[in-house]
Amino acid sequence: MARNVAQADASLKAGKWQRSKYVGVSLVGKTIAIMGFGKVGSEVARRAKGLGMDVIAHDPYAPVDRARAIGVDLVSFDDAISTADFISLHMPLTPSTTKIFNDETFAKMTKGVRLINVARGGVVDEEALLRALDNGTVAQAALDVFFEEPPPKDSKLVHHENVTVTPHLGASTTEAQVCCLFCNDLCTTFCSLILLTLPVVRRQEGVALEIAEAVIGALKGELAATAVNAPMVSAE
Repeated sequence: MARNVAQADASLKAGKWQRSKYVGVSLVGKTIAIMGFGKVGSEVARRAKGLGMDVIAHDPYAPVDRARAIGVDLVSFDDAISTADFISLHMPLTPSTTKIFNDETFAKMTKGVRLINVARGGVVDEEALLRALDNGTVAQAALDVFFEEPPPKDSKLVHHENVTVTPHLGASTTEAQVCCLFCNDLCTTFCSLILLTLPVVRRQEGVALEIAEAVIGALKGELAATAVNAPMVSAE
């Protein structure tokens, strides 16, 4: 996105040579706000620091010591969105985060900010984002998720020249999909087969592997670390 790769690719394939039109920006020294500092957000932070970016994050549930270990400052929501050059979304969709990025929050952002949403489409008010793109508040947006999936074919947001879109490809890697198939097998074969095939699965990486390990733990009577019905922890 910072280097206009998708737009330049489409332009060149259309027979055009527009070097001056697609001048990008450097990531070095830019501030990126990670909104949602869980496992994915933390990994994005590590990679952003490797690119020479200044990284801040907002997550009311994230341990301060984990952020400090990566060299990331945890800040308030408003401080994060008002100082960042790039904003990367990794938060869950809950009643409190639904359309949390709206006209009011876009108005607080630095003009020319770049927005990446690989979390859930519902955290962004898409009409408000379109207005922010049109008035220049948001210079570019990269979206892997949408409020409605697939989005309407005539979506103005999808067809906006400053928006790069993908069809919810976040977990779509060969490794992750192999593990997903294995997870399905776990649910139908039971413990003996699980334990026999576990060493093979450990060669894979990603969320799907964590799911497989969680299923194994549950069948062994262990407490699930990521149970969705675990008691809620207050943000305070």
